[in-house]
Amino acid sequence: MINEKSLIKKAEACDIESIKALAKYYDKKSGRWTEEPKVGESVSIKEFFANVNREEDEPLKEKAFKWFMKGAELGDPECMYEVGYRLYDNIGCEKKAWPENGIEAFDWYLKSAQAGHVPAMRITAYMYGGLAVEKNEPESFRWYLKAAELGDKISAAEVAKYYALGTGTDKNLAEADKWLATLNDEDYRNTIHELTKGNNPDKIMWLDKLIALNDPLAMKNKADVYAKEKNFSAALELYIKAGKSKPGNYNTEILAEALVQAGNIYYTGETGEQNFDKALKFYSMAARKRYIKAMVHCGKLLYQRGEFDEAEKYFFKAATRRENFMFVNRINAVAREYMGHICSRRGDMTGAYCWYALAAEDYNNQAMKLKMADAYFYGDGAPKNIQRALELYKEAGQYPSHEYYFEAQTKLAWIYELGQGVDKNSAEAEEHWKNLRELDKEED
Repeated sequence: MINEKSLIKKAEACDIESIKALAKYYDKKSGRWTEEPKVGESVSIKEFFANVNREEDEPLKEKAFKWFMKGAELGDPECMYEVGYRLYDNIGCEKKAWPENGIEAFDWYLKSAQAGHVPAMRITAYMYGGLAVEKNEPESFRWYLKAAELGDKISAAEVAKYYALGTGTDKNLAEADKWLATLNDEDYRNTIHELTKGNNPDKIMWLDKLIALNDPLAMKNKADVYAKEKNFSAALELYIKAGKSKPGNYNTEILAEALVQAGNIYYTGETGEQNFDKALKFYSMAARKRYIKAMVHCGKLLYQRGEFDEAEKYFFKAATRRENFMFVNRINAVAREYMGHICSRRGDMTGAYCWYALAAEDYNNQAMKLKMADAYFYGDGAPKNIQRALELYKEAGQYPSHEYYFEAQTKLAWIYELGQGVDKNSAEAEEHWKNLRELDKEED
């Protein structure tokens, strides 16, 4: 157990180890994240939510900063680094706006780096990339190289990329390979994947290095290149190989998407062989990986062939599952809309409009919003609900660039002009007529 009073006495006598111990003690007691990300680092979604509501003690953060600053002024590299970090994120210090806080933080990071602190070297290199200070790629490379030579693996990956792209130094693929060889398997793959992005002229070479390791994402990405070049036979081969791979560290959706693309090539006949059975085979393989997009593709193909009962099974699965996308749970409006069509074919209009209403929840589905607005307004297939109809007309007419904007705005203008189901409101009507006039001007 730490004796705070004894530690303070030693720290006041300028004992560096006591200063650091006291600063860390206050920092931990302040309730900050145990592993809060530093500049240039990321944090997992799980860790973010585990810490986002943590209560923090500002006075204790200020005490921690005070002692880190004392250690920094006495020339301790670790304390300089901690001061830079706190200045950058305005933790326990006088709050300053960007980029002033970043510039001040950089000065301390640079001092720490010059004193030999490896994490500070890495952040100095990162900030020389143009963060808060003027971009200086040669200096960025120099500091990454220094940190890498001292064993920092994150910096080694950056050095490999800088050599590979000729950033801040002469392009040297042999040196890039040398530094890549110092990385573990996961970092090796991730670094090369970074080199396959954008318009890198060596993109195919890097993809081939990963394909030699049976990397499914690389196979899919190279297949995408072939497809863009309209070399669909080569693309198809790689899509299938990627889709049948073991997922390893990659999300199964990558494999499933590769199978969907293989199915699309057979569906469209891009190789000269249009084969719906083979398309369905690959869509089904992707659907078995719980990939909602593939379920919808299966359903649409079966619906197109008149196999409505089989189509319904896929649409129902897709319509009743939610897709996790960052912080949003997205519904699949297409599947819900087709469920409505299937109910409609059977004469079950109540069921159809229940599904259509669910499809209209998708903020992007303007067509279905307009359809359901009509249904609620006229009581045709859905319980008459003027208020809900108005809400949906407004949602359908939200974006001037959308094809349903004109129709939705016109409906709203007449409803308020004539008082259809609502009190007459000339001002509200004029607002919608004005929107239509402005649309005419844009088209002229």
